[in-house]
Amino acid sequence: MSREGGGRESVVDACALAQRAGVRPGMPAGEARAALGSSGVRTIPDDPEALAGVLLRLAVFMQRFSPVVAIDSRDGLLLDITGCARLFGGEDRILARAGRALRRLGLASRIAIAPTFACAQGVARYARSAGIVAEGGQRDALAPLPIAALGVDEQIAAGLGEVGVDRIGQLMALPRSSLPARFGEELLWRLDCAMGDAIETIEPVRSEPSPEAEMIFDGPTTRTDAIAAAVRTLLDRLAGAMRARGLGARRLRLTLLRVGVSPFQIEASFGRPSRDPVHLWSILGPSLERAHLGHGVEGVRIVAERFGRLGHEQAGESHAIGEDPKAVAELVDTLCARLGRHGVLRILPAESHLPERAARLAPAADAPPRGPVAAMADALRPTLLLDRPEPAAVVSLTPDGPVMHVSWRGGSARVTACSGPERISPVWWDAKARAETRDYFRVRDGSGRWLWLCRAVESGRWFVHGVWA
Repeated sequence: MSREGGGRESVVDACALAQRAGVRPGMPAGEARAALGSSGVRTIPDDPEALAGVLLRLAVFMQRFSPVVAIDSRDGLLLDITGCARLFGGEDRILARAGRALRRLGLASRIAIAPTFACAQGVARYARSAGIVAEGGQRDALAPLPIAALGVDEQIAAGLGEVGVDRIGQLMALPRSSLPARFGEELLWRLDCAMGDAIETIEPVRSEPSPEAEMIFDGPTTRTDAIAAAVRTLLDRLAGAMRARGLGARRLRLTLLRVGVSPFQIEASFGRPSRDPVHLWSILGPSLERAHLGHGVEGVRIVAERFGRLGHEQAGESHAIGEDPKAVAELVDTLCARLGRHGVLRILPAESHLPERAARLAPAADAPPRGPVAAMADALRPTLLLDRPEPAAVVSLTPDGPVMHVSWRGGSARVTACSGPERISPVWWDAKARAETRDYFRVRDGSGRWLWLCRAVESGRWFVHGVWA
């Protein structure tokens, strides 16, 4: 990452590979490119606003590990995990889970847990290997680290370096009374924060509250029509609040506040963010009719527990149901409400080159996976793939094709067109697969039907594996 200023382009930050090659922040960009060589060097312009936005979204993401998350400089986060570690099974497990979560996002990270924020900052940024600092272990953890690990100004660190004080351990050995006059009060304050002798506060990120709407009645009621009217009114309010924020609900929780007993809750999930009150009611309404009202309901609350971005829609456009993503999503939501979430499935590509493993079934209400899938999704495959290849009798000019005649399921036909072979090898790393190398042919019989034939290379047997409908 580079920035132009003062008539030159300089390095702002560098990846680990570039740092191992000697690239450092502040270095001229031309010198950095020369150190890395001409091939494979990618320079990204520094964009502080975009980086701050990414860090803010990452801070909200990390609130799954702690409700108190603050942004630290331009590339770090601070989490107050007091009382949170036991929910994850200990500090070592929360550290491991946080690392895995960041790796799934494609981010490299260094994570440290310490009794103080300043100590955790220094260990994460400057220690040879980050980890967990036990209570009272700040001195031993920080002693071998450079002065910069305290987060002090660069001029202070440079001034200490001029008198031979390069490490925090050397600093702690000096008389405290002699330091403020020459290096200022900030140095001792940062040292005390790291040791736990001074209070350090952080400004946590405030995530947007979930959209919600609530109505409290003048008294309890068991009239289902009155409760339904209240729910529909709240859905209109909720839709307006989500429209103002450019959001749509992915999961709603309807809570009926009952007299003398615990609240009754109804959940509804949506395959696509939605803020259409009519559609939201069509999913919640049937469940509300079956709700147990107890001795009466005195209030109703609706919360959008999960939501996603939903842009403004152009009015007046009409589509066929198969062409309109919104109509398809609403149909899926309605079917899921009646048949259950696992009763409505969709086919998704899977990471396998074997035809029978190249697809999987998943709940249609789930969001489709993002990013490319390493599968044969773009290969020419039949519309109907048989569960198991069925034996067939084939006449071919040579063992490797082309196919001239095929007999299958008691019928016999002459082949009028043949293309192939396409060789598919077995999964050699999976001993349970027990598959042979196959040569696939796409053939057309006399009636115009296209078949997908395969020949097991080792045994020479022929099979029909699919049909184009």
